[in-house]
Amino acid sequence: MLSLLATSTTFDANDPETTVAFGHLFASLAIAFGALVLLYYTSIYVRDVLAADVSGAQWYLSIGLGAAVVYAGASIGSVFLESAWIPLFGDGAILFCILFLTLAIRAMYHAERARDERSQLLPGWADVAVIALFVVAWWGTFLLESAWTRPVVAVGWVLASAWAIHYGVQTVRVHEGTTLAALTRHLLPAIVCLVAIVVVDLVTGYLSSYGALADATWIVGTTLVGAFLFTTAVAIRQQGGELERLYDWTTWRDQSLE
Repeated sequence: MLSLLATSTTFDANDPETTVAFGHLFASLAIAFGALVLLYYTSIYVRDVLAADVSGAQWYLSIGLGAAVVYAGASIGSVFLESAWIPLFGDGAILFCILFLTLAIRAMYHAERARDERSQLLPGWADVAVIALFVVAWWGTFLLESAWTRPVVAVGWVLASAWAIHYGVQTVRVHEGTTLAALTRHLLPAIVCLVAIVVVDLVTGYLSSYGALADATWIVGTTLVGAFLFTTAVAIRQQGGELERLYDWTTWRDQSLE
């Protein structure tokens, strides 16, 4: 996924690889900016506006966005540094980004309304077990035998992505018309774009002469991920703004309580 490795920090404006390098750089900055903005507005909204208890979802979302920032940093590092472990570390970051965003969506799905008796299919410790399994599998292959890192990460991508899409659809269905549904609608496309990036990367990794396709998909897909994260933050800000306007006297005319 982070296949571009520059040999030096000196770029030639006439070199096509320089154009690709700058595309990688700006796409990485876009996803880092979108993740940081979403992290900021999420913390404010949960603390000051949202009435539902989604503290678990907030923690998962924060860790997932942090992994997105790490992923962006690894991508930027791959442009300026030639290292074998940076692409592998970036793969792991995107794996945990998808995993924790999925857990955040699942936690929002289980955020119960008043008199709502829906029960979780899995106990609370199942989340911890899944996270521990992913962590052990990733670091085990990364530290002991890097040749198995990509297959292990690929399996994690597939499982976490399918899990995210399933709970994304269920969350929108159960919480239709609420902030949680709106948040999921904006967040799920970012996960889908990440899935598209990793699928193309896995396919082109086993095919020759498709490096340009992998680079183009990575640049466009990563830019879209950053855009979807930013629009999710905008949606959260609009929800807060709509609540504030309920108490804004300048938005009402000739209204009375009678």
